[in-house]
Amino acid sequence: MATVRQIPAVASWLVVVDVSIAEPGELSESDLDIAQTLVRSAFGDSFRMHDWLHAVDGVHVLVTENATLIAHAAVVARTLRHDEECFDTGYVEGVAVRTDKQGRGLGRLVMDHAESIIRTRHQIGALNAVEDAAPFYASRGWQPWVGPTQADTPSGIIDTYDASDRIFLLPPSTARPPLASTKPLVCNWRIGDLW
Repeated sequence: MATVRQIPAVASWLVVVDVSIAEPGELSESDLDIAQTLVRSAFGDSFRMHDWLHAVDGVHVLVTENATLIAHAAVVARTLRHDEECFDTGYVEGVAVRTDKQGRGLGRLVMDHAESIIRTRHQIGALNAVEDAAPFYASRGWQPWVGPTQADTPSGIIDTYDASDRIFLLPPSTARPPLASTKPLVCNWRIGDLW
């Protein structure tokens, strides 16, 4: 597990935190339980077990202060398709900052590292934001997907439109035309919420 010392400054005080990047399989069951508790506390009753399981096999970004976890995100490898093109996608799951630590730039910090993982290991990034987080992702350059969505399931392609979805894409750092919103964005199958 790689650890980087970070010093995000907010207002007139300084906070020193550690950022660790844990590859799939590097976190102990105890570490995963602590991260799940943090993420579950951020999302409340709407957070289901399969929501956490979507994040478990990802690359975890862990922000700690005095060895206590205060922020988390996971980047999970998925495949998205668009107009017959397949994209190796870094799909962001389980982004959370402990409630009493919010407003200190920790969400930006955890996403800085998640986006770095996406840019170095994947072609594009994607996520499905909760409503109150959508402006945060948009301000970071994530682009809302306004076209149709589908999933490649064991039974074939199905439409997945859901009015509550706020799917965002992090475009590649290389210049390429944006994906045409007239064609569906297709995700790979998984148990639980497809997006």
